[in-house]
This record gives sequence, structure tokens and C-alpha cells, in this order.
Amino acid sequence: MDFTLVIVLVALALMIVILFFLLKKEVSDINKKSKVYFIHKAQEYTDSINRKEENIGDTKQEKNNDSNESNGSNELPVIYLDKKVNYEIKDLFKMMKIIDEKFSFNDIKLIKYFIEYYVSNDLDSERYNSLKEMKKYIDSIGIYNIIVNDDEDLLKKMLNDLRLINEDVFMEFYSGKESFDIEDFCNFLDYEIGKCDPTIYIYVGNKKKNYDKIDSRIKTIYSKDIFKGLKIVYLNVLYDYSLS
Repeated sequence: MDFTLVIVLVALALMIVILFFLLKKEVSDINKKSKVYFIHKAQEYTDSINRKEENIGDTKQEKNNDSNESNGSNELPVIYLDKKVNYEIKDLFKMMKIIDEKFSFNDIKLIKYFIEYYVSNDLDSERYNSLKEMKKYIDSIGIYNIIVNDDEDLLKKMLNDLRLINEDVFMEFYSGKESFDIEDFCNFLDYEIGKCDPTIYIYVGNKKKNYDKIDSRIKTIYSKDIFKGLKIVYLNVLYDYSLS
């Protein structure tokens, strides 16, 4: 039994060795053929280039001869090379001029004009502060914790605390609803906060620009999407004076 096993193992070893050398020889042959093929193709490419250069040289020489004959002089002829443009942007300079004319305005004058004619000084600060306090209260608990825990006692306490902050705002959302959805309520808060937020958000495409000193309500924000001009967001409304 042991002798038979040894014979089988020896036979397997011999087969592995034979297969190894056969594969090695096959790889070597493929490598040589690849090199020959590559050299052959490289030679064909070189010959093609040389033929094109010869044709170009002959054409240039013919043009030179024609030029010399027509001019009747021995001056060095001018060789005209016709280079094809790979791409073309039609009316590029005209387009850039229009962009410059439309978006090259005085930013500071525009902002001051916007503040004078669009910004209100009579916003409901009490409502705004209540909305912010509600949002801060929910954030302190965590929406994830409220949803995952599904604790009735926690929900009751939270609803009672929100009512205490501002009953009118709370009932504005909750009135007529059969159940309280925390995600819908947070969306409601975000939207209402934006509607009475006194901050004037100015988005610019240049990191060096900052207009915060013009008015205490201004907050300048850099936006990589703005190419030229600026955007103003005020009371949840976007005023776009930019090329983005």
C-alpha cells in the first residue's frame, strides 16, 4: 500500500515538472513572437512616416521651385504650412464680451441697493427666536433617538416642552393632524426659520471677497459653483446675479 502511494506521488511530481517546462517553453515562444511582431509593426510605422516626410519634402520643393520661377530671384522662399485646427469655439470673444458686460457690475452698490429696497426691518423676531429654540431643543435630543426609541413618555414630554416654547407655532403645525411626525416637524421648522431669518446670505465665487462689513445682517459664503457675479438668499428667496 505504501509502495503504491510512493509511485503515485512520484508520477504526479514528474507530471508537474514536465508541465512546468512545457509552459515555460510556450511562454518563451510567445514572448519571442510578440517581440518579432512588435519590431515588424514598428518598422512599418517608421517606413510610413518616412514616406510621408518624403512626399511633404517633394511638395515643398515643387512650391519653392514655382515660387522662385515666378519671382525670378534667389531669395529664400516663404513656406506656407496649412495647419488644421482640432477644435473651434465660435464667437468666443463675442461671448466673453457679453459675459463681462452683463456681470461686471459694482457688487457693493448692488448689495446696498438690495438692502434698501428688499430687506425688511419689521421681521417677527419673537417667532424667529421661538423657531430657533424649538430646533435647538430637538437637536439636543436627536431625531435618530426620537425615531429609534419610540418612547411614549419621551414623546409626551417633548410635545409638552415644544408647546411651552411657543404654543401658536406648535399648533400651526400640529393642528388637524392625527399623529406627530418628527421629521415633518423639523422640515416645517427649517422652512419657517428661513422665512423670518434676518440674515442676508451672499454667495460669491471668489474667496477673497467678503461683504460682512457692509451690514451686520450680511453673511458672505464662498461657493465654488459661481463663476462670475453673486447670489443673494434672503427670507428663503434666491436672487441670482451670477453666472454659475
